[in-house]
Amino acid sequence: MNKLQKTLFLVSLREQCQEDRQQDWQSLHQRDRDWFLNQPKLNRWSLLQYWVNAFAQAPSHLTHLSPTFIFILGMMLGMGLMSGLVQFQPQQRINLWWWLLLVVWLPTIWWLISLYFTRNSGLWFNAIAHRIPVQWRSAANKTLLGKTAKYLSQHFSLGFGLGMLLTFIAYLALTDMAFGWSSTLDVSSQTVFQLTTVLSLPWAAFVPDAVPSLALIEHTRFFRIDAVQIDHAAMYGQWWSFLLMNLIIYALIPRLITWFLASWGLSRAQNLTFTQDACVDGWWQRLHFEQVEQQVEPAPKNIAPDLDLPTDERTEFRAWPDIQMLVVGGAWPEAQIDEALVQLPVQIRELKILSFEAALSSVASGTKCLLICKGWEPPTGALSDFCVAMSDKNCELFLWPVPLPQMPVKRADQLRASWQLFVPQLPERCHLLEPKSDV
Repeated sequence: MNKLQKTLFLVSLREQCQEDRQQDWQSLHQRDRDWFLNQPKLNRWSLLQYWVNAFAQAPSHLTHLSPTFIFILGMMLGMGLMSGLVQFQPQQRINLWWWLLLVVWLPTIWWLISLYFTRNSGLWFNAIAHRIPVQWRSAANKTLLGKTAKYLSQHFSLGFGLGMLLTFIAYLALTDMAFGWSSTLDVSSQTVFQLTTVLSLPWAAFVPDAVPSLALIEHTRFFRIDAVQIDHAAMYGQWWSFLLMNLIIYALIPRLITWFLASWGLSRAQNLTFTQDACVDGWWQRLHFEQVEQQVEPAPKNIAPDLDLPTDERTEFRAWPDIQMLVVGGAWPEAQIDEALVQLPVQIRELKILSFEAALSSVASGTKCLLICKGWEPPTGALSDFCVAMSDKNCELFLWPVPLPQMPVKRADQLRASWQLFVPQLPERCHLLEPKSDV
């Protein structure tokens, strides 16, 4: 699966999960879990592709578009430019200035301008927004789609540079090419020598033969009405190493570097979406963990404290415990975790937020830990396993399911009941915190 397809399937999954929020979570969990158990052993990207094909709508006209095709298209354009330049004067000397202008300087300037205007993914997203489905134009997809567009543009640019290089090498091997320089302006050989010396600085130390000498420059200057001088004819072919190094250093290597950075940035964004996006994380939990079997006994409530009460009026269940560790379960949207943290007392809010793995590796016996849970989803087996593991380490755990803003009241009540049924099945050191409005 190529990087473009990964992005398209991730965006399709995210949008389908948003639509599924209005459905019954128990039936969704059972549907996805049953589907997963019927699949062969697959990597996560193949699993994503099959699920989207089964339950969502991926844009078929885009999933068949390959970055390789874009690369080949760029290569063909680069080959066409080089062939046209070389064949422009097939029986005469190729003017050095035209060659450098069309093959190195203008493509490099275009490449630098494109980098400047696309420093962030938002500009790329805005450029392609009118060509993607309306439901994909959300802020959540902005970074991922923007980085994908940037990667494809660098894929095209790399193919363009490689096409020019391969075509030039082919002409060098199969034809007898002659290069020289000429200008209507009064340009001295010394000035040209200084310019070529500056251009040759990146490779002068390890490819000294590719640095033009003053004698080469003086003997390869020609004028429009002159014929090639027979005694210096061989020197007109000696420019090839200088021109080849210009192609490699200024046209190919910068494009290779920016392609690598764009590819790395896109891969990182895709992996972060897969592991830290709330919707994708919920989908992954539904696939890999059974629904927690819930008993009919409700859980005793531990009410979130009223911080306006005097300290001596707070009961054991109304006051915040002396929390020493703060854990956030699963992947959260940044805005929602910020809203949850604002509701905490300052001394708890200032604690470092830990993941499940970090908490288990660093918890000390007797630690009181606050676990912020996604209250818009039912409890999962992974959460239950974490609670048991923390209890085994003699840690007291306080679970706080944070509801989703603007969640329908009926669904919020259903999820609240599932958490109340979930906690009694945990070790005695695990407690449930509920909103003050339920007092």
